[in-house]
Amino acid sequence: MFQATLRYEPDKIKAQGDEILKSPCFSALLEEVPVVLLIINDARQVIYVNKDLLEGVIGRDHRAFLGQRPGECLDCVHAAEGDFGCGSTAYCSVCGLANTIEYSEHGGQGDGECSIALKSGESLTLKVHSKPFRYGQDDFVFVALEDISDRKARMMLENIILHDLRNTSATLSGLREVMEDLDIEETKRILKDVAVRIDEEISAYHLISSAENQQLTTHSSVINLPDIIQEVISSLLLHQRFSQKEVAYHGERQMIHTDKTLLRQVLVNLIKNALEAGPSRDKIAVGHWYDEPTGKIVIEVKNQQVIPPELSLKVFQKSFSTKGQGRGWGTYSIKLLTEKHLKGKTSFLSTDEAGTIFHIYLPESLNDRPIS
Repeated sequence: MFQATLRYEPDKIKAQGDEILKSPCFSALLEEVPVVLLIINDARQVIYVNKDLLEGVIGRDHRAFLGQRPGECLDCVHAAEGDFGCGSTAYCSVCGLANTIEYSEHGGQGDGECSIALKSGESLTLKVHSKPFRYGQDDFVFVALEDISDRKARMMLENIILHDLRNTSATLSGLREVMEDLDIEETKRILKDVAVRIDEEISAYHLISSAENQQLTTHSSVINLPDIIQEVISSLLLHQRFSQKEVAYHGERQMIHTDKTLLRQVLVNLIKNALEAGPSRDKIAVGHWYDEPTGKIVIEVKNQQVIPPELSLKVFQKSFSTKGQGRGWGTYSIKLLTEKHLKGKTSFLSTDEAGTIFHIYLPESLNDRPIS
């Protein structure tokens, strides 16, 4: 029973600590720590882990992780792409977890963040802390991982909302100052622009949040693809910042059986991403066709800008954006909605000759098998 008047001498405190550290119960206590603790060897293989890295997602016994590398334990979608597994792919060079561990492998105490796309289609954002140590003749790295996915999602959402609110507020403030000099039709156009923008952003937040929380359901119907593409283009060009942009569209009548709301959001993000990529008078091209060999519908969006190779590896990564801190929903949501809910695939290429081209591959019907 605790007594406020009782305190032990330093010798007893040290003896108690040493005894606990040697006790078999210490490893059991570590399993109750709310963060994931790893010890990895110089081959970057896990020799100790205190709990399942994806508790409640995969449900494996965490002892099965022994001998694996961190990305393999986490079910990283890229881990199997390299000849030698995690640590041998092009994506590993931009992985926050790998880079933090590498820093400690060179003797430093590392702190970083990592966004990992999982094989399940979900995304995980981790806070990473690493520290090197030597035991006997061998070198090891101690790694602590904290899941901050919810925290980062809230921060990103708040940043985006504040960013868009500032833009909307600036537009309305500017309208108030010049309203007397504008005719009624111009005033209506500006107000419509603001209303459309707010509606689009609210819809985007709701869809992405529902998709990430496994609460999104699809409702398919037959739609004419040119109609929805042209409607999205017209809506986006109402925005004042895109008023000088030129969008070239080509595509024949094509019926598709899919979820109209989700497809529209994918198209909004695709085309908006292209419109935002370059200077005010940049041209972009939007097209679609039916690919007979695969039986899939291909949607293409092209802009004239080039994404540097070191950034192209992060394009579909959650929270990554070339537009600044706190953005990063656009391309991530394109992949999330297309591949997880529309049974399609996404890809892109970026070269000096072609510019940047995004492709969306969709089945003619949501009843078709997912594209592999």
